[in-house]
Amino acid sequence: MEKRLYLALLHKLWISQKYLNIIFENNTDYKKFYDELSRESFVWLNIRKSQIDFILQSKREVTLDYIKLKIKERNVSIVVCWDDNYPDLLNEIPNSPYLFYLRWNIDNLPKISVVWSRKMTSYWSNVTTKIVWDISKYFTVVSWWAAWCDTKAHRIAMDNWNKTISVIWTWIDVDYPVYNSKIYDEMVSKWWWIVSVFPIWEPGNPYNFPIRNEIVAWLSLWVLVIEAMKKSWTLITAKLALDLWKDLFAIPWDVNKTSSAWCNMLIKRSMAKLVEHSNDIFEDFNVSLKKSQTNDKKIVFTDKNEEKIYNLLLLEKYSIDELSREISLDTSLLSQKISFMEINNLIKKWLWWKYEVF
Repeated sequence: MEKRLYLALLHKLWISQKYLNIIFENNTDYKKFYDELSRESFVWLNIRKSQIDFILQSKREVTLDYIKLKIKERNVSIVVCWDDNYPDLLNEIPNSPYLFYLRWNIDNLPKISVVWSRKMTSYWSNVTTKIVWDISKYFTVVSWWAAWCDTKAHRIAMDNWNKTISVIWTWIDVDYPVYNSKIYDEMVSKWWWIVSVFPIWEPGNPYNFPIRNEIVAWLSLWVLVIEAMKKSWTLITAKLALDLWKDLFAIPWDVNKTSSAWCNMLIKRSMAKLVEHSNDIFEDFNVSLKKSQTNDKKIVFTDKNEEKIYNLLLLEKYSIDELSREISLDTSLLSQKISFMEINNLIKKWLWWKYEVF
């Protein structure tokens, strides 16, 4: 862990993700680089003299003990690009983050980003509560922790005891906006995930928005646009999703409302699929959420593991940890199997911690 503390310390000295990728492409001796840090360390990187001076000055002001304290206070993990739990989709970013800071865990299960404008209307609130409630049962909901709207996306997922990831635009020890600190603590207490690519004690900064939005777009397979005002960051994320060939979904509304103009435009230009109900998203993955009306339906499993899961749940209810032990299957793969078995109405959640057959 101490090795990674030196990496976080170098990041705090304002050595950017880009330069960390270059410096440590073939070497991970972060302590040695820190100990020998000098003007000569950066000559080959073509960094401006003023920036080098700033880094060296920061070294005199920031200590390893300070970094250690901040990491320990919030039980933060430092995830590096070559780690097993570094998301596969992030590795596809040109100049992908060399490291990010994480509270709890992260996986490669299917994710959907939910993005919208801050000035949320009652219409959008009511419509999306139902849609996000449904999709959060099957896909991890990713959003960006802004006031009102994005907080609501996280809240809907948490109230349903489903996974959610908050990608924040400060460091992970900064509660911003401050009045979100309560839901921040609740997310952590329920083991949901908070991600940041910014150095320790990085405050809210408008220049961080595009970086955060890129992470939100890359982390997910799909992006759902709820509402988009003119010149909003939501549209930037939507454009990023299209550039990345991600599936884009949008919810329409009143043609006379400025808050719906851009969702309607995305749909009109065939840039996004119109979504009136969660089934409009699910049908793109060839699944049906309609419960069979007959008791003699033919059950088709994609592999032996699905069949084992189903047969166990015929006998009694199991939690995911209990199932993992029974069939000796990694929980990450097991979660994926369970998600798609739920989508196909083979099994369902009983309360929030155990599963049973449908």
